Amino acid sequence: MINNILKVVLFLVACLLAYLLYNSIMGEIRYRKEVKRVEELVIDKLDKIRVAELAYKDVKGSFTGEFDSLINFINHGKLKILVEYGDKDDTTSVYRQEIREVSVKDSLFKDFNVDSIAFVPPMDTARFELLASTVVQGNVEVPVFQVTDPWPFDKQRSNPNHPKPALRVGSISEASYSGNWK
Repeated sequence: MINNILKVVLFLVACLLAYLLYNSIMGEIRYRKEVKRVEELVIDKLDKIRVAELAYKDVKGSFTGEFDSLINFINHGKLKILVEYGDKDDTTSVYRQEIREVSVKDSLFKDFNVDSIAFVPPMDTARFELLASTVVQGNVEVPVFQVTDPWPFDKQRSNPNHPKPALRVGSISEASYSGNWK
């Protein structure tokens, strides 16, 4: 009788340990999926900020280090585009070029809430860190910008010694406008 009770208790302990092991493994898998989902949202927002900064530089000649200026530019700024009609290599058609001004918001940010561009997704409570400056590269002064996620969702990215630093686009120390996730 004690032998049977001991078997049942050991079986229940084994089931409990199996459940705890399964739950700890699945918890990490669920966490990694959530990190991937949130980081995709952050990367998408960083890409939009890069597009806005590059358009700002094309019009103004330098980058901005303030989100208010960037948002104002997106909402009210204009871009000049070159429209070509006809084929310049075809002698039988009339070829002409025309420069048009288009709204930055309508051309680059059609279905996007521009007022939220400064905030880190998914909660939109923390603000990205935006810096702009110039660096000398090859005896030429080059404008640069950097946008960094101040509080990464993946807490490992907060550690400066971790091989995967916080998500960032651009660089304040070199002329690079790419993201560090590539």
